[in-house]
Amino acid sequence: MGLLTGGPNGRRFRITTPLPGDFRDQYLEAIRENGFVEQDASDGEPRIGWVNIFDITSTTFELNDVLVDRYLSLTMRTDVKKVQGAYLKIALAKKVAAVCEEQGLEKLSKAETELVKEALETALYGRALPRVSTTDVCWDIHTGEVTVFATAEATVEHVRLLMHETFGVQIHAERLCDWVADKIGWTELATRTDAHLGGVSSSDDTVFQGHHEGDPLERQSFALASDFLTWLWLRGEASEGRFRVLDAKEARAEALRKRGADGDAGAGQWDDVTESLRQSDLELWIDSRLKLRELVDDDPETTILMGASPATSDEARRNLHQGKRPVEARIGLRMNDMETHLTLRASPGGLDVGSLKLPTVVTSGRDEKLLERAVLLDLVHITLRQLFQQFFLARTSPDWDERVAGWMADDAE
Repeated sequence: MGLLTGGPNGRRFRITTPLPGDFRDQYLEAIRENGFVEQDASDGEPRIGWVNIFDITSTTFELNDVLVDRYLSLTMRTDVKKVQGAYLKIALAKKVAAVCEEQGLEKLSKAETELVKEALETALYGRALPRVSTTDVCWDIHTGEVTVFATAEATVEHVRLLMHETFGVQIHAERLCDWVADKIGWTELATRTDAHLGGVSSSDDTVFQGHHEGDPLERQSFALASDFLTWLWLRGEASEGRFRVLDAKEARAEALRKRGADGDAGAGQWDDVTESLRQSDLELWIDSRLKLRELVDDDPETTILMGASPATSDEARRNLHQGKRPVEARIGLRMNDMETHLTLRASPGGLDVGSLKLPTVVTSGRDEKLLERAVLLDLVHITLRQLFQQFFLARTSPDWDERVAGWMADDAE
């Protein structure tokens, strides 16, 4: 999976430090210095460096190879040599036996056996072929948002270290609290959390290089993500799947800005109905999979519903009445002519996005393909963020419990 090919799944991060004034020249030189170098890996340690995202065989970088519009994109290559443990054990036993026979010994000491093992490992690693893996990284230098097209923590840690080594920046995992703070600020976030979610979990209000170290939602992340899926379900039924992702003021400002930027004769005009719908409405539905489980038990009971529109089934409603809540859903999303599908999953870290399928229109031109994929990914991400912001305001309002309870009581037997 990656930015240009395959399923564009990964994890989102933020860089909060500002760009240096000469970042183009400075970063290009740093990328070249940290390009992947072919070398023997006889010690089993990974060899890591950047390669060209358009040609992973190339470590030659020009500015237009790494910076397309606002997106700085690279591929991290990792080479690791491994020797199968079972084979090493068998080979070591044979080698120790051969040394004993050669030297006329009954057995080797522990220290001697360790020396034989080290020599054998060096020889085996030297003959082994490296396992090569690549990980795409896309950095929006305007917003500081970074997508790492990997989910494994070890791979992410390699990216984190290489980004710091190359650009001198720290990447911070994007959290639900960051999404909410973008909308209402950190003070109101903490106030609402304290009033409606059982107290602020992190008293650390340290801000370093623009990054808030504390996370007021840390202990509530899993429950909040489940509540978000519940809210999408509830709102979807109430509005027949239509959601507004910008409020009227934001939609109006965006439409006027776009018209003015495009130089249209109608700049400054506003049609409340057509412009609102065109600029800000989307359709969202639970598509083909819905997973519900109990949230409080140590050994929770889980139900998985599959098929067309599982949320509309009687079984889904019965599970709600039994106290289960959604923890995973396959979502369909349509905005204007774009339709995509993705899986949203509640996790201890918050909301995981996976199995994302994007429409493809551009079929030629390397820069055009990259830009299309990056823009569509941002569109999906921004849409989810705006939906979650709306949800959080509803979740931390006095009428949340009553509203949800009333919805779940509908058609109760």
